Amino acid sequence: MHALPILLLTLTTTTLVLRSGDRFTADGPVKTENGVVTFRVKGTLYSLPASEVERIGDTVPETRTATTPAPTKLRVSDEDRKRLLAELEANHSGTAAPPHQRVEPLPPAPKAAEQAGSEENEWEWRRQAKGYEESIRRAKEDLELLETRARELQMKIFQLVALGYKPHSYSYDSTVLANTLDQIPRAQLEVTRAERAYVEFKEEARRRGVMPGWLR
Repeated sequence: MHALPILLLTLTTTTLVLRSGDRFTADGPVKTENGVVTFRVKGTLYSLPASEVERIGDTVPETRTATTPAPTKLRVSDEDRKRLLAELEANHSGTAAPPHQRVEPLPPAPKAAEQAGSEENEWEWRRQAKGYEESIRRAKEDLELLETRARELQMKIFQLVALGYKPHSYSYDSTVLANTLDQIPRAQLEVTRAERAYVEFKEEARRRGVMPGWLR
């Protein structure tokens, strides 16, 4: 009985088996990093999501006789085959990892000019905020001075009346008191306006995205 001819086939490359059933023979080592598999086929670099790869074959010599049946290839639809081939063709130069697997780069450090401009803006907002606060403080001080003056004049006139002095004896004080009382509503209005202006200033800063710390 004649011996069957033996056909020796030695594989020296790595085989990738995709979930679709397609197989690719890589020229060299296959790399998997950040969820992306990269490999070369006939010198061209390809990449695929790791989720598409079913198995990566080991680089081990394999011998098959003529009587050994060839491995059965999984059947896939023409649509899936065209899609995978199109992805490989489009990504022959390599592709980035999926968005959820990417590591976002750090933002570039601000340039000296940008940093200086930011510091100038900060101090300008701080200066304006201090100006509004100072306006409110001055308006309240003016109102307090008028109210204090009015109380003092009222007390003086009351004491003169209690001592039996005639009205002509404190006519000057009465005139000053009347003028002081007339000025109080105006001073109260100035406080209200200063406070309202400060509120509008802070609202404008908020709309422009100014940091709250810049207004202190």
